[in-house]
Amino acid sequence: MANQISVQHLKIVALVFGLLIVSGCAHKNLVNSGNELMMQQQYERAVAKYRAASKEQPDNEKTKQQLRHAKAQLISWGQNLALQAQIAQDNQQLEKALVLYAKAFQITRDPNSNQQYKALYKQLRNNTLLHVSINNKGVPIAPALIQATEGLNLVNQGATQLKMSQSDPIFEIQQSSKTLETQYISGSQIIANPELVELQHAINQNQHRQRDSQKELNRLSRYVTQLANNERSLNTQLNSVQRRLANTSLSPADKTKLQQQLSSINTSLAKATNQRIDRQASLREVRDHRAQLQQTTNGLAHNLAHLSPTVEVPIYSDYQYQVQQQSNSLTSTIYLSVNNQIRPASISVESTDISHPAHPTIDLAANPMIVSSQAQLSPLLAQQRENVLRRLLGELVDERRLGFFYQSKQTIDSDQQLSLLIKHGLMTRNGALKEASDTIKKMLILEYGQGGEFTINQLLHLYP
Repeated sequence: MANQISVQHLKIVALVFGLLIVSGCAHKNLVNSGNELMMQQQYERAVAKYRAASKEQPDNEKTKQQLRHAKAQLISWGQNLALQAQIAQDNQQLEKALVLYAKAFQITRDPNSNQQYKALYKQLRNNTLLHVSINNKGVPIAPALIQATEGLNLVNQGATQLKMSQSDPIFEIQQSSKTLETQYISGSQIIANPELVELQHAINQNQHRQRDSQKELNRLSRYVTQLANNERSLNTQLNSVQRRLANTSLSPADKTKLQQQLSSINTSLAKATNQRIDRQASLREVRDHRAQLQQTTNGLAHNLAHLSPTVEVPIYSDYQYQVQQQSNSLTSTIYLSVNNQIRPASISVESTDISHPAHPTIDLAANPMIVSSQAQLSPLLAQQRENVLRRLLGELVDERRLGFFYQSKQTIDSDQQLSLLIKHGLMTRNGALKEASDTIKKMLILEYGQGGEFTINQLLHLYP
């Protein structure tokens, strides 16, 4: 009992020691990474590494001190960002100021940076949105649809006026007929049992394999007998040489010659014995295989004896029948006027069905024609009109959003380029495209360093 306790104690000690080693390696790696990041003045990432290292070894005072130092450097960098944000704001570089205030607040939690960010976000977001007003002289546009489209702002009188009209719906009926074909059981016939034929074929194949196995058995048996005779002959030679070696009156030369003969015979005997053992193993395998074939053949023969020589199978015949098809459709075109520029879009709904009488021969019940009337299709057309209008409004937003992006590529002024890219990202909650956000990030790092991480789309829309 004492020995068992001792063994368990040793296992626990070894486990704890192993965990300490792993923890020590992880702590060292994290601290080294933090040190490298501090040398590169990447304070925010360094804080994350030191914080993780401190969790590995909570009582390590040196790590705590390194963490405090990294946090202080990060706070100092963030405070400087707040000052740079104020300078950018004073210089009317409002988009740059917005991002800098957002990052400064993320780091320092300074209420003033937060207040400035919120005020700038409200102002810039409002300026970036596409302001539209509705002219409801044609087909009314629901205000809720405008308000639900992110990137649009509904005003009483806007720079962009929207008006929608619709052509008179055209109701069409298209009818056609076609011939369908199927099969039905028209009778039966007596044929040779396919399963019986298949079993006979399997029995013939097995019998052929058995004959091949018997031939292999005969060949191996002859070979084993030959090897056994060879072994007996070699043993006779071996005994003869051993008796001659026992003669004490042999000369040294004769004795050496006999020893060489003895060695050669022993080598040949060992080779013959190994060959015989291998062939005997092969012989047993072939016997087992032949026995399995015989057993399988007997089973097939038993099944064959209980099968009927013929079976009755159905006769399938082709059957053709006519069906009538009808499609009722309602189509129209909507026109979205954007500052008197027309954007057309087709809308269409359809109801289709087929009909045919009953066909008892193929057990097919009658199918009456059920298609929607013009009155029934009209609400569906109105719903599609709303869906298409929603798509057209989304395209307006995308055009304005991408317009900022493409304008940024055409300017050589870096401040103007940054402003346009940030406007592009402010347009919708989806933020900036990856190429745009990467460009913004590179420009900010170039100007303010990489003390903190510029997660652009998060900074542009700091609050959901």
